[in-house]
Amino acid sequence: MRILIVCFIAMVFFSCKKDPVTPKQPVEDTRTYQQKLSDTLFKLAQQVYYWNTQIPDSSSFKPLGYVSADTLNGLKAELLAITRTNTFEGNGTSAKYSYLLKTSDLYDGGSVAYSVTDQNKLGEMKMTLDGKENDLGFTLGIVPVYYSAVNTTDSIPYTKRDSSVVYVRKVTNGSPAYNAGLRRGDVLANAELDNDRYGDTPLISLLNGNSARLIVYKTKTKTRDTLPIFTKAVYTFNPVLRDTMITVGAKKIAYIAYESFTTNTNSQPALDASFNKFSGATDIVVDLRHNGGGYVKTAEYLINLLAPQSAQGKVAFAEYYTATMVNKQATLLKTQPVYLNNVRQNYTYYDLDYSVAENTTNVSKKGTFNSSNNVPTIYFIVSRSTASASELVVNSLKPYYNVVLIGAAFNDNGALTYGKPIGFFELRLGMYSAFLSSFETKNAQGVGGYYTGMPTNYQAFDDVRFDFGDPNEICFLRAIRLITGASTYLPGSIASTVTRSVYSSASQNMSGVAIGDVTNIQCMIATPEK
Repeated sequence: MRILIVCFIAMVFFSCKKDPVTPKQPVEDTRTYQQKLSDTLFKLAQQVYYWNTQIPDSSSFKPLGYVSADTLNGLKAELLAITRTNTFEGNGTSAKYSYLLKTSDLYDGGSVAYSVTDQNKLGEMKMTLDGKENDLGFTLGIVPVYYSAVNTTDSIPYTKRDSSVVYVRKVTNGSPAYNAGLRRGDVLANAELDNDRYGDTPLISLLNGNSARLIVYKTKTKTRDTLPIFTKAVYTFNPVLRDTMITVGAKKIAYIAYESFTTNTNSQPALDASFNKFSGATDIVVDLRHNGGGYVKTAEYLINLLAPQSAQGKVAFAEYYTATMVNKQATLLKTQPVYLNNVRQNYTYYDLDYSVAENTTNVSKKGTFNSSNNVPTIYFIVSRSTASASELVVNSLKPYYNVVLIGAAFNDNGALTYGKPIGFFELRLGMYSAFLSSFETKNAQGVGGYYTGMPTNYQAFDDVRFDFGDPNEICFLRAIRLITGASTYLPGSIASTVTRSVYSSASQNMSGVAIGDVTNIQCMIATPEK
């Protein structure tokens, strides 16, 4: 009996003893740094890209096939391939909307914030939206002598009608060039920059150089000036290129040329300073011909300054995100902290509500312009460079104004704006920032979708002979004539022969040669706040 009990106990002991458990070894992630970034970019696109339903699965797309020793170029190639899965971003050498660059190039003037001439590189060039730039601060436009010198009191001393004239097309307010005295409408008179003799190369080198010593002919004063040497530097710019108010008969016409929707910290004081000068204005002309967009919050502020009092509390615009984001299925956003002005917040993009209701912005009227609701029409000067947040402002005001668009034609016909009803927010991948098209905007009437651009009502030559806000400048002159109803109005300094000709078929076919990009931004960036 004892033996049986002992055996039974032994059997119980051995049957209850657990087999030794071998600790599970973690699966080693053998992917390289570049492969991890490539994988993350693809997975983010699957969740937040506006046309994400058209992206094939990973086995078909093969994101790791874009990995390169040059990490940035590899990621850009992958991003381009993602955008080519739909027809909206085009099939060119760069995406129409989305882009990717080093995070360091987004702030403090960034190393890529300079003027270039290759339009295909536009997506890489960023005037940083914190209100800083890193360049000399000007661009050029070449027009034929026969246009710039024909029978006008502002003609320049050229005799060869088949030669060309190099004008300053834009000078950023606060730049080294601006502080040296360079202005739009100045003519470059340096012998070594003679375009007819040496071509565009010296001009391109000038814009991309570290310093400049310019001799200019001032058409208004008919003087030849040698400007002090100015040097490329990181500077804080004023996004308002120029503002003025002119009186023509009973009309008091306000004018503002606005370059970039920078942060509210940079833009709001400048916009307030301009609109404070517009007391009593009966009409307004908003010049966005060189404005490629920027922050949605700043666009909202300009909308509030321009909107009539009657629009108070009504819808300005709404943002439409992907169903994946609205339904909280974009789980990869849990790894994406929100950065506001490059400051990390204590929440992620996953924590935000992407419903239309939560992303509808109503008008909150600012300032006194049109507070009496007596301005029925608003005039915008636009161009093919007018994009994104600029187009958002125009579209948002259409339900509340008769909106008139005047297309500034230079090296195109001025018939369309850029066409970007799409926006995004910053997603970080290591030392890089990706801006994937993530939402579409529509106005109070549910209108958006201007992917091919907004058609302009009128077209006129981007008259580089005159500074912004000069009533002689053909685009502004066109607006003045429409406002006053005086189709033959002349400000005084431009001869009637030229004024009549600017609306002739010959003048409408006038084409200039652009040297340097007039806008380095084509963005509509959301700054999500929890």
